[in-house]
Amino acid sequence: MGFKEAVKSSLGIFKIMLPVSLLMAILSYVGIVDWLSMLFQPITKLLGLSGKAILPLLSGYLINTYSAIALMISLELPMKEIAILSSMVLLSHTLPVELSIQKKAGGKMWLLFLVRVGSSIITGMILNFVLSGGDEILLSETQAMSATEATSLIVVFQSWVSDNVTTIIKIFIINIMISVVFKCLIKFQIVDKLSNLLKPIMFIFGLGKESAPYWLIANVIGLIYGAGILITANENRDLKQEEIGRLNLSICSMHSIIQETANFLVLGVNILILIVPRFITAVVSVWIYNLYN
Repeated sequence: MGFKEAVKSSLGIFKIMLPVSLLMAILSYVGIVDWLSMLFQPITKLLGLSGKAILPLLSGYLINTYSAIALMISLELPMKEIAILSSMVLLSHTLPVELSIQKKAGGKMWLLFLVRVGSSIITGMILNFVLSGGDEILLSETQAMSATEATSLIVVFQSWVSDNVTTIIKIFIINIMISVVFKCLIKFQIVDKLSNLLKPIMFIFGLGKESAPYWLIANVIGLIYGAGILITANENRDLKQEEIGRLNLSICSMHSIIQETANFLVLGVNILILIVPRFITAVVSVWIYNLYN
């Protein structure tokens, strides 16, 4: 049920992650990554990150989570940095696209940008202070061989395949499974039933009961799909403008909670590090918004 569509949409993962990770292996081989690391170290150290961590961070902010993951598995990073980066990128990613979509859905772009990037940076600082240990280096075969002068580019390519393909395939399979489940939820109208169950507790998130179906779709199925429905609701005036503003704030930090979390779990990051900051941001940002509106 929807399996072919799920496979087709998930193939985009390969188109992003394979070339990005291969490019990073080449840049690492020729020494550009080390140069970038020294350049950005004064900035990234405030977040407990090495200089080269700026690459997956900016890639996540500007492109998407898949490109960020591809860079993380291609670089020589301690688990602590991977955990910090994962949480930061989950809070703030694909900004040019997602902010534009939410603006059409009635959100204030400047406010959404402030919440997403601000919460991402604050979370990075907090995790740097809270997390201890995790200094073991995920030294891949590519990095180990690129450090050897006699290593040829062909050998580096072979090592890159060994390092990256397994992880990318895991993420590909996870996305197919989740996509199929989501299509089943929609087809059998399970989303509608679940949203009715959520209505009594929507006040926790600072939202009205009427927001339940939109909140559930965006947070479970995805921002793009959820925002599409929210755009229609905004155009048809199905929700008050204040409620649309609150709803956009809530889903900007917590959307696609299942699929995106599952992708980063493949890297070995603790699930609480991936979910708790997003939950806190979604709740706190809306309640602060409510105080001033």
